[in-house]
Amino acid sequence: MTREEAIKIAREEYERMRTDELNALKRREDEACMKNSEIRSLLNARAALPMRALRLAMNNPGGAKAVSEKMREEGLAINAEIRRRLVSAGFPEDHLKMHYACPVCKDSGYTSDMPPVMCECFQKKIHLLQRDAHIVSDFETQNFEKYDENRIPNEIVYGDVTQRQLTGRIRDLCLEYANCFPYTYKPNLLLTGEAGLGKTFLLSAIAEKLESRGFSPVLISAYRLLEIMREKHFHMDAPGTDFESLLACPILLIDDLGCEPMLKNITQEYMFVLINERIAKKKPTVIATNMTPAQLKERYGERIMSRICDTSVCDSVRLMGRDLRLC
Repeated sequence: MTREEAIKIAREEYERMRTDELNALKRREDEACMKNSEIRSLLNARAALPMRALRLAMNNPGGAKAVSEKMREEGLAINAEIRRRLVSAGFPEDHLKMHYACPVCKDSGYTSDMPPVMCECFQKKIHLLQRDAHIVSDFETQNFEKYDENRIPNEIVYGDVTQRQLTGRIRDLCLEYANCFPYTYKPNLLLTGEAGLGKTFLLSAIAEKLESRGFSPVLISAYRLLEIMREKHFHMDAPGTDFESLLACPILLIDDLGCEPMLKNITQEYMFVLINERIAKKKPTVIATNMTPAQLKERYGERIMSRICDTSVCDSVRLMGRDLRLC
């Protein structure tokens, strides 16, 4: 699902929400009027105010300001009487108001029309639609609260540091990154180490924490990333592809970099575009890989490796020890 497709679906859903609420409001009106028939007359009088104001202003152009003030006062009086009658009939004061899921955009999806500015709730909806379409990985089942140090061997891995201690320190670093985002010490983070040491868990935990703080992280496997790059390559002129969404997302997390197939004219070329453009646009990227910097260089070339491992914008940590899946 492209971003444009997600936007279209989100707009349709928001339109349904508004239609459903308008229908619900009509049912609430009917319910209230059955309890107090005078409420219907008041609602009709309020609805007629704009036309009355227009006619009075046309008949007396010089008194338009006075007419406007008079209609405003009448409107306030009618609203006050409607609220009084609602309460006396056992309804809340706001019973005949629209009940929006998002009071900021009033379920329109936009906080401004000119120029169009997407509401935060609408951006979140687009992100969830793309995640549910498997553009991004599901990370809700893994989070920092489920971190269990007792599963990690307490054996020395280097110097006098145990695997449990090292993994705990890296876990703390990842948690700090997620809690401080976007004001992190460095925008990018690289997690390296052999398979089974917890890189995917930590990546998922970062994404879950970021989403809980209101951000829209995109967590994707390198294999799925390759599919998106391949789709972009064979539909070069198509607007709004998933690849463009990855270039623009506020934070991208790539899991298992190096496990994807190498496709001629695709893998290296589009990987460079992705990494380079995100750095240029100051878009944070977090990567987990089983490869060392030397192996990354051999696989992707100097240009990509140097950008992934650039110490001016990236913190790099290496997990060590035994495969946790075999412990």
